Amino acid sequence: MADISGYTAFVAGTEQDHSQEILAELMEAISRSFGGKLTVDQVEGDALCCTTDRTDVGVIDWLRETYRVFQRRLRDIRSATTCPCRACATVQDLGLKFVVHRGSFSRYEVAGRVQLHGNDVNLVHRLLKNTVPGHEYLLATASALATWPESVRAEFVAAPQQYDLGAVDASYLDLRAVRSAVWSEETPTVDPATAKIRSTARFPGTPEDVFRYFTDPKLRQIWMGVPRVDFHPGARGSLVGAEYHCIHGENQKTVFKVLGCNAPKEITMQIEFPFVGTVWRTDRAEAEGPWTTRVDSAISWTSRGIKAPVLNFMASRMLRKYGALYDKRVAEMLEASKVDVTRA
Repeated sequence: MADISGYTAFVAGTEQDHSQEILAELMEAISRSFGGKLTVDQVEGDALCCTTDRTDVGVIDWLRETYRVFQRRLRDIRSATTCPCRACATVQDLGLKFVVHRGSFSRYEVAGRVQLHGNDVNLVHRLLKNTVPGHEYLLATASALATWPESVRAEFVAAPQQYDLGAVDASYLDLRAVRSAVWSEETPTVDPATAKIRSTARFPGTPEDVFRYFTDPKLRQIWMGVPRVDFHPGARGSLVGAEYHCIHGENQKTVFKVLGCNAPKEITMQIEFPFVGTVWRTDRAEAEGPWTTRVDSAISWTSRGIKAPVLNFMASRMLRKYGALYDKRVAEMLEASKVDVTRA
């Protein structure tokens, strides 16, 4: 179970429309973070009931990452919105908790919707009401912990629970340190002085024009030359936290995630790239006259080991090649749009 903590009080004290939108955004972020690792079987208000065949300690890594995704989305909602309503202003008061149990269950349908059935399903729901201090934690039963290494079990604090169905042996892991780390993260940018690749391109248009071509999903699909671009909006409909899933072919996808945005002057993206893994790119735009915009790009990644020089060379060569091609296409599209406007 993944349950948003504090939501009842949040709704009661805020505007309904915005609190509902925020809940939907957070639930979508949680669901997408599972990425097929966990199956969302039931949506229960502000909670998700999920199942998986995995029982090893990797489940903790999934949930920790989901918790980071959740906290980053809260942070982005708080920073991206200028709305003064209480829902937007107090979103950081929400939390997320998990209950993990290993047991058996069956599925059946009611009005076309899947439902889970069994004593272990009932137990997990009971465990949402517990005596664990705080409201951001991972509570695991003894049956779940039993398959995990002792080094991991040692991080958990014993928290036995007592219900009408009897005693439940459980322990919890406090997640507040992860929250503090996320909220103290600085807005990421790539420093040109330490970047592995630096480049400058000039485009025929204003910074606003260029920024639109960089960030509009349909325009991105054209200048990247890919069959499809699936766009996932950022916090409160902004670009902060947005993702562009660029589909190159069957089972071929590149994800561009917006880490920071100051439109139309600067945007930083994270890309999963072959050879080197995670790549970070910051584009900084500045007007040079009324119809020319200079864009300075800085790209960086981390590579280690004996193969690092070779991997750096391969990644640098590919990034420069595609970067120059994309810049050329964007410039041509901007120039064509100017001609069309003149003709009109």
